[in-house]
Amino acid sequence: MRGLMYGEDMQRAAENAHAAVASMAKYALPPIPVHYTVWYEYHIARNGALVSAVDALIDKGEVAPQAVQDIYAKHFTTERRNNQQEMAERLERAIDQVRKLLGSAESNTRAYGDSLERFSDELGDAAGQGEVAGGLEQTSTDITSLIGSILEETRDMQQRNSALESKLAETNAEVAQLRESFEQVRREAMTDMLTGLANRKSFADALHRMTAMARDGGTPLSLLMLDIDHFKRFNDIHGHQTGDTVLQLVGRMLADNTKGQDIAARYGGEEFAVLLPMTGLEQAEGLAETIRRSIAGRKLVKRSSGEDIGRIGISVGVAQFNPGESLEEFVLRADKALYVAKSAGRGRVVADRRHQS
Repeated sequence: MRGLMYGEDMQRAAENAHAAVASMAKYALPPIPVHYTVWYEYHIARNGALVSAVDALIDKGEVAPQAVQDIYAKHFTTERRNNQQEMAERLERAIDQVRKLLGSAESNTRAYGDSLERFSDELGDAAGQGEVAGGLEQTSTDITSLIGSILEETRDMQQRNSALESKLAETNAEVAQLRESFEQVRREAMTDMLTGLANRKSFADALHRMTAMARDGGTPLSLLMLDIDHFKRFNDIHGHQTGDTVLQLVGRMLADNTKGQDIAARYGGEEFAVLLPMTGLEQAEGLAETIRRSIAGRKLVKRSSGEDIGRIGISVGVAQFNPGESLEEFVLRADKALYVAKSAGRGRVVADRRHQS
């Protein structure tokens, strides 16, 4: 429980947790980790800036899922960076430990080899002296002593290696744990918490990468910009929780209709984007129409009441990347095509055909 991390006792932590859940219920916020985290932090009043931001939402009557998620993104970015820095430092220490252990193993092996070489020389000397003096009994005693020393050195070497193997196993386990933690943080940093799609930052990174590949390889790249029709009115009538359900449904439909290297992202609010590498304009336009029809074919029913609340409409703008244009121009052309689709009555796909082959 987060409260215990801040040094609270069990009773106080339980009270804050209860208050956080009650606040989520009061403002009809979906019970997702982001919302819980913001309200928990609000009730423990540890972060004054966060408390002020939440109070401002309450005063304005604007406690909506997106607004709460914006507060989370603003106030927990630093904490996420600190976590990443801490893991990086731990990983560096673990790698340094591995280097030291490997160096110790190399040193032990070299010392053991030197010991064997010395024993071999001493054994040869003992045998030579025995031949000269005819002292077979003394030679036998010397050889027995040397063999005993070799066995003792070998046992010491085995013990040192066993200790090193144990330490290496512990360090490897820590490195594996850190790698998993890094991957989890990376996924969280690049994922929209509500829909599970790529977030705006992840989309921007993919856009830079894919346009570079299209330029270098001479391959097509298309972009879909999608917007949920009349989403604000839908939200106002049926509530923000139902609005979140709509966003999640559109996210699932986009994920279901994209594959391979395609990137589906929540661009912001009720707007989404899909990058389609190795895809020309006609093919992208066909996929956009498939997605539009798939979403329009889904009837929404409130689970609590069984009320039919209609169907979702989306408008889509499509553009194919022109290697001679900037990233901003590419996105702007798709966005303008979306605007045309909405101006023409919504619920349709419009493609920008100004791409030059």
